[in-house]
Amino acid sequence: MSLYLEAANILSQKEGSLKSRIYSPKSTLKSPPAKLYALIVETLKHQELLNEVIGAAGLLQHEKKLSHPLALLLTHDLLFTSRGIATSDGPLKQQINRHQTRLKAEFKRALIKRGYGSKDSLLTATTAAEDAIALPRWIRINAIQTTADKVLKSHFSDYKPVTSLSELTAPGRSPKEKIYYRCEYVPDLLAFPASAKIDFTKHKLYADGDIIIQDRSSCFPAVLLLPPPGAKVIDGTAAPGNKTTHLAALVSSSKQSSVLAFEKDPKRAETLKKMVHKARAEKIVTIRAGADFLETRPKREVELRDVTHILLDPSCSGSGIVGREDPTLLPPPAAITAVAGGRNAKKNLKRKREQAAAKGTADAASENNTVDAKDKDRLAALAAFQASIVQHAMAFPAARRISYSTCSIHAEENENVVMAILASKVAKKRGWRVLKREEQEILGKWPRRGLVEHCGGDKDVAEACVRCNPGEDGGIGFFVAAFARDGEGDDDYEEEEVVGEVKCRKENPDDEQEDEGKWDEEEEWKGFSDDEAAADEKETKEDEPARKIQPPVKGATQNPKKKQKRRKRAKTGGN
Repeated sequence: MSLYLEAANILSQKEGSLKSRIYSPKSTLKSPPAKLYALIVETLKHQELLNEVIGAAGLLQHEKKLSHPLALLLTHDLLFTSRGIATSDGPLKQQINRHQTRLKAEFKRALIKRGYGSKDSLLTATTAAEDAIALPRWIRINAIQTTADKVLKSHFSDYKPVTSLSELTAPGRSPKEKIYYRCEYVPDLLAFPASAKIDFTKHKLYADGDIIIQDRSSCFPAVLLLPPPGAKVIDGTAAPGNKTTHLAALVSSSKQSSVLAFEKDPKRAETLKKMVHKARAEKIVTIRAGADFLETRPKREVELRDVTHILLDPSCSGSGIVGREDPTLLPPPAAITAVAGGRNAKKNLKRKREQAAAKGTADAASENNTVDAKDKDRLAALAAFQASIVQHAMAFPAARRISYSTCSIHAEENENVVMAILASKVAKKRGWRVLKREEQEILGKWPRRGLVEHCGGDKDVAEACVRCNPGEDGGIGFFVAAFARDGEGDDDYEEEEVVGEVKCRKENPDDEQEDEGKWDEEEEWKGFSDDEAAADEKETKEDEPARKIQPPVKGATQNPKKKQKRRKRAKTGGN
């Protein structure tokens, strides 16, 4: 019975996402996380119908000790699973079994009301509806290991290519149809229908590190940055590692290439290590675990002086993420059966429902206004941080190209940030500009561009920005722009000038709570997946080879003024 009790407890919690509650490393849950997650998701999928059944049967009125979440979970398994309630006989199971005849009768009534003759017809319709709105399944071929042609020939020889994404996702296609789409914008990226009966996380290609499960738009930053073989590259916000390994793949043809990956969060850095190892990218990628990119001093660290390309995908609101929203627990149902009082009781019950609905609407509106106000403040703080990290990258002496991306649909984090960066002192003094659309070797053909009204009316800047609409473009909502520098610029530009200009960099909201965008999008993936799933915790320490990890360079990242003050205090004996 612990499975149901733990699931009910998780449902009752409000802090954090559903997956973070279940898969947290600090969790003390006894039940298998995968079982808990499946039970909760499947229950919430049908909760509207279940609430109607529970209300009509008067279950919560008869069983006072039964909580609403627990009643939902138990009733779901009673009605929807062939095994029934998965526990030995006990008080909780007995509370449901006492009413199973009434519950099953109300269940049939609810099915007929919705036009379904059986439970199976409901489940079939639900699956079809999910497939209709589901996003295609993207896999990136790991060019460090193999090629798309080899993968297609060895594992998907019986699959037929289609010429467009719309053809792949066209309604009415049979789930048994074996087709794929090869992306024209991202080399080595393949898409399969959402209905394809392939579990890529259990595929041999995945186990061998030959494929990376990655959303198309998530591939755009590396493609727009497009470092040439032999380049010295930085990923300033690297975990969990999809973009890092993509960069490594792009430059892997040259032994002189290198990718330096920064991740200040130690836990995220561990995920990054695993993903770099799985992609067989250790010879190219060097990880600075626990190091903050914003604390680097590029002119003082030899390793940073020759960096020419920098990828930045900082914390964002995550407003573009679709298909991963947490299902919400609806309020408990009112009893539908009339008690003593007959017709008047029914009228009273109806009136109470209407009053409750009106109150709920008012409360929801009030809550939304509060959230909007909070969101506005958070967007402003995020935008300030996002601009600061790009400005810091612009001070790198040899830097020639920088990509900036978010999984947000808000102009405040996208075009507005680009305009703020272009107006900054470091951008003007060092000759930074946007990478024009005609200069974008691969993504120049992508049709969806930035919002002109948020680029000060500058059409060239808007055309330089790349946008992806959530769902409509085959994945999450996304934004990416690149900055370029042609000449030497002002190489005497002092790092302290950037530090002074970017005072807000310590105001990153992610310092106090986990990023709602980037990390929700990526950290909880199972391996190299853009789908939210638990990080693979089964890999043992014995299986992990020595990593090429560098700690932050001592002294190199310290503020010289603070260093002088410490020396002064040491000489005078001050505190």
